[in-house]
Amino acid sequence: MLSRWFVAFACIDRYALTSDKIHLRNFAKTKIAYRIIIIIIIFWSIVCCHRLIFYEIKGNFCSIINNMTAALYHSLYVIIGGGILPALIMMICAYLIRRNLAHKHRRRTQLSLGNYQRNPLDQQVLHILFVQIICYIIFTTPQLCNLVFNIISITTSDRSSEHLALESFFSFLAELMLYLFPVTSFYLYTLTSRTFRKELIKYFRSIFGQNNRIVPITHGTTIDYPFRTCT
Repeated sequence: MLSRWFVAFACIDRYALTSDKIHLRNFAKTKIAYRIIIIIIIFWSIVCCHRLIFYEIKGNFCSIINNMTAALYHSLYVIIGGGILPALIMMICAYLIRRNLAHKHRRRTQLSLGNYQRNPLDQQVLHILFVQIICYIIFTTPQLCNLVFNIISITTSDRSSEHLALESFFSFLAELMLYLFPVTSFYLYTLTSRTFRKELIKYFRSIFGQNNRIVPITHGTTIDYPFRTCT
């Protein structure tokens, strides 16, 4: 749940950075970001505390088993708070960011009398955002479908062993897809952003491409000699 809302508020932060309004740009500060992170952690820790109370272990199955009200609440809050709302925030912010960038491009083009070139970095950031939203929807949709299926299954009192086995299997697949989303950021940035790839290569070169040097001390001064290996 935390990773989804971190991405959602990151989209809000990107929208604030691209806005022409000063009070919105002032919102995109590191100090405010730290506060929002703390608020998100505290809020969802409180909202999710029902798991500590109502979750039970029955054989190989761990879930809310005997309390229908708690199971219904859990399914609804995950569907709304973990699926629908973050996706809506991401899509709305993506649209607003695209509109802000287009407005800036038109204004700069008018000021430069048509000689202004579109900033490729802005386009890469927007491209990354769109890809991230698409991946979020793909990875979270199975979980939402599984929760809807669980809500329907709650009303069924006599579920067979085959039904429980299928429910457990689909829950496992949905959870697996859900946990894949937080670890895809690196791969998304690497595949979609040329600037990120260049900076990543530059970083690795700065680590592994340094020449070892011998620095002798002669009369209080140091003389650097490059170290070369003999071949």
